[in-house]
Amino acid sequence: MLADLHFHTCFSDGTMTPEEAARKGAALGFGILAAADHNSWEGWERFSAACRGLGIRPIRGMEVDCTYQGWDIHILAYGFSPTRELTGLALESRRLLLQMSDDLMERLLPLYPQLDWEEYRAWPFDPAAGGWQCIQYLLAKGVTGSLAQGMSLYPQYGCDYGQYPFPPAGEVIAAIRRAGGVPVLAHPCNWFDAEKPRELLGHLEALAGMGLGGVECHYPANTPEMTRLCREFCLERGLLITAGSDDHGAFGKNHHGIAYYMGAVKVDEKDLRLGNLLPGAGK
Repeated sequence: MLADLHFHTCFSDGTMTPEEAARKGAALGFGILAAADHNSWEGWERFSAACRGLGIRPIRGMEVDCTYQGWDIHILAYGFSPTRELTGLALESRRLLLQMSDDLMERLLPLYPQLDWEEYRAWPFDPAAGGWQCIQYLLAKGVTGSLAQGMSLYPQYGCDYGQYPFPPAGEVIAAIRRAGGVPVLAHPCNWFDAEKPRELLGHLEALAGMGLGGVECHYPANTPEMTRLCREFCLERGLLITAGSDDHGAFGKNHHGIAYYMGAVKVDEKDLRLGNLLPGAGK
């Protein structure tokens, strides 16, 4: 049974509705799915109902922004109950992401006369287009030629993740644990280098010491060596081994020549370690 535990819907920056994501997974032969929207679990009821109607086993998921040694890393939360503590951390990360856009807009306003603060704040967000309000507005006003170009403006104008106080990884990991869930490191290739295995394993050890429960070992941009090292680490310590495509629908389907779409990573459940996620999937 194929599993994809990391993709996004229109409840964050993807273009698929929860129902469309479930139908896409079913058409591709996936039997286990988890929508992991950024700092949001709000699509769960619709997504789980759609999955069950198609004979797919759904797992509640969410991807939380947090900080670790200067990086903005992402921790995937699975099988959790939406406690006040965990939802509060997710909402704070979501607030900071919106603050990044507001700060970027303030810095662009003097440079582009076609931009207007009130118009920006009232701009209607189109979930089907993907991304978020700010980059959709910049595209519509001719500041950029694509949503991807809008994303590149954040670091260019000093509004990148490192400038904002996202919650520490240890705090997020502990909150996921206390919510009855399992915290899993998303796309380790985004932060660490498999060609420096001692450093990679040192970081995984440090995160495991905070309570990390697994690693997304199978991911489109993970090299074979990254997958091997992460799998071995998880097998030695009894941690979860997960797989995810990071599909955003029509938004962000390719990045640096790598395609992120459901089906880009096809791993059978028997080659993963999902622990008790499936029995607790209906929380």
